Amino acid sequence: MVRSLRLCLLLLTGCASVFGDVEPPEVSLAGLAFDQPGLFEQRLRLDVRLRNPNDFQLDVERLLFDLEVNDRELGRGWTTESFAVPAFGEALVPVTVVVPTSDLIHRIIELGTTQRLDYRLTGEARLSNRTFGTVPFEQDGNFALPRMPVIAPPRT
Repeated sequence: MVRSLRLCLLLLTGCASVFGDVEPPEVSLAGLAFDQPGLFEQRLRLDVRLRNPNDFQLDVERLLFDLEVNDRELGRGWTTESFAVPAFGEALVPVTVVVPTSDLIHRIIELGTTQRLDYRLTGEARLSNRTFGTVPFEQDGNFALPRMPVIAPPRT
């Protein structure tokens, strides 16, 4: 009896280690476009690149995340369809982000003075395989905006 209990515990421990270890995907912004303008809020379309560091495919039911720009929350994003990220591969996924218009205006004004966009994506990938469940992720990134040349006023 004790022997069979030990065997069961050993099998359960082995299964947990095989099925429980999922490295979170690496997430980065690949594109940005206005999707649906509105008076009070803007819908942005982000292209999000996911890289899978695992040796098995990730079947993602839904991607949910918060987007911060220059250390301030900008909006929440989500996918509308499920998708797969191949083992050691990547996928480019369109994502909708809803942003209050006033927040977007403030971030654009800040960009004019900082000339740099720092962002953070924090969220979770809900996987189709219930063994893995939900995998959290957090990714920081940035890019510098080109400096605009100074144009002298015309001489009169």
